[in-house]
Amino acid sequence: MARLSGRLGRGAAQTGRRMDCRRQGGPQDGPQGKKAEKVTVRWERFAGNTDEFALRLNFMSDPDEGAAADPAEAASWGSFQIWVDGQNLCAHVDQGEVLQSAHWYLLPLLEWIAQSWNPLLHEEVLPNRNMADTAAASLCETRNAPALVGELETVLWEDAQYRWWSRHSIRAAREGGLFPNLIIRRFRDLVELSWRDEPLAGVPTGFRYTVSDGSALLNPKKVAEPLYEVLSAAVDYLHRTLPGSERIAGLYREVRDLTTSVSRAGRIEWLAGLSEVAHIAADRMSEERNRDISARWNEIVSAFDGLDEDATRASLEVDQSELVVVGSCHAALMFNSMSPTVSANDVRTLAEVLVQQYTSEPVLASTSALGWPESLSSAEKPWEQGYELAEDIHSELRSNFTTGWVDVEAVLRDLGVSIVYRKLEDRTVRACCIAGAHHVPTVIQNEAASANTPNARRFSMAHELCHLLFDQSSGQKLAIASGPWAPKGLEQRANAFAAMFLMPPELVERSIADLSDSVQDVNSIEAVARQLKVSRKSLVDHLYNLTFMTESDRDDLLKNLTPE
Repeated sequence: MARLSGRLGRGAAQTGRRMDCRRQGGPQDGPQGKKAEKVTVRWERFAGNTDEFALRLNFMSDPDEGAAADPAEAASWGSFQIWVDGQNLCAHVDQGEVLQSAHWYLLPLLEWIAQSWNPLLHEEVLPNRNMADTAAASLCETRNAPALVGELETVLWEDAQYRWWSRHSIRAAREGGLFPNLIIRRFRDLVELSWRDEPLAGVPTGFRYTVSDGSALLNPKKVAEPLYEVLSAAVDYLHRTLPGSERIAGLYREVRDLTTSVSRAGRIEWLAGLSEVAHIAADRMSEERNRDISARWNEIVSAFDGLDEDATRASLEVDQSELVVVGSCHAALMFNSMSPTVSANDVRTLAEVLVQQYTSEPVLASTSALGWPESLSSAEKPWEQGYELAEDIHSELRSNFTTGWVDVEAVLRDLGVSIVYRKLEDRTVRACCIAGAHHVPTVIQNEAASANTPNARRFSMAHELCHLLFDQSSGQKLAIASGPWAPKGLEQRANAFAAMFLMPPELVERSIADLSDSVQDVNSIEAVARQLKVSRKSLVDHLYNLTFMTESDRDDLLKNLTPE
């Protein structure tokens, strides 16, 4: 009975529109897993480095001898382990016993890896909203549609959520098995793996994964190469075992096609974040979807028509292997960080800036000498890291603060950063920046941004300075539009950097010392904000972070401040 309930779960997995933590479970997994621990292994393959990313997969004889499974799936019974950052994500506790592998029919998992390959390793933009630092956390934050939206909006929200989850969550391939809640996606020029032990309905009492929550950012090759090695070897074995199976033969062809030029051509389109315009049919990407994505990327490419050929080539070229794009191009990085519905006019505007800021001579910018690529740290919060980096840069610049405020525009120009002004139709984008071996480091201020006061522009410049100093990829390329769709952690860090850079403790203390009233007074906040040339809200939040006031003081001030 338990075995049959697991197979019946497949129908819900294929037709449901809810996220994994509300889908059916499989009480059969505990007993089957323990039985499988003692079954003889028929075939096994391990690839990768357990300190970074590794995959172990093996096939065993089906403990149920093919009951309720087609011959192709019966031949794929086995187990797997996924190692990330030295942790085995498949290790779990069941009925008080620790098991090291997930056991189930693995053919659906192999099919899912092959069919999802390009979005799995190249699509970054999250569905609906960009709500958290990692994909696993963001999917949970946006699981439900906002309250009070209509029925149609709720359906569209859940459909987008389900489709993205189906391309990136290993649980999308479980079909009744109990798999870890691992999400794989692109993150700029890296691949992000994030996981949360969210329970599935119907799991045995006491079942839990030993690694509950975490994430890692890895070089794309470190993930793609071991993943493909195990995938191709496993499918080769199944193809030899059941040469007459049409299903396995089809998968065999799909895996071989992953290294062809046709498959490679579509990867840059996923990098550019254009996937939201099409849709998935069943659990496979339809030809219609791929055509729509290609058409949108062609719109971006066509925006460069008639512009300088060398500059266009530099903006669109990528570094890719047979399996994965290793380094993104400037155009993909830029438009990936914008809304999925970026307008044609904004594409053209930013394409022109990319071309204008190109130079045939290698760029030796002061930002490269002053800054360094700095990954987000799992050991500290992004805002803490941003504060520390700002203080480090002031130390490197030997800032003396004689004017009583930080002239960030002068700092940018001294560092060789070009500041240009353009109107973008997307008012949520405050500013953009670009840099590279053949691109002058540039801050693009959006003149149509929803917040466009002098203080807001100064804050945006300091924010973009953080990107220029610390967010260049390993390929020495940077292009990012600071708005709701930019990487959450990078934006939080850059906001904190901007606050600390514009309001270093020395200047804050000097300004407070001149006050006649308490710093918790609204008039005092207005006086200090004028002195430092920052917004009152930014100042209040910063003073709270520096422990100059309590949380209650901060909340009262924010409530009483007049709009800026």
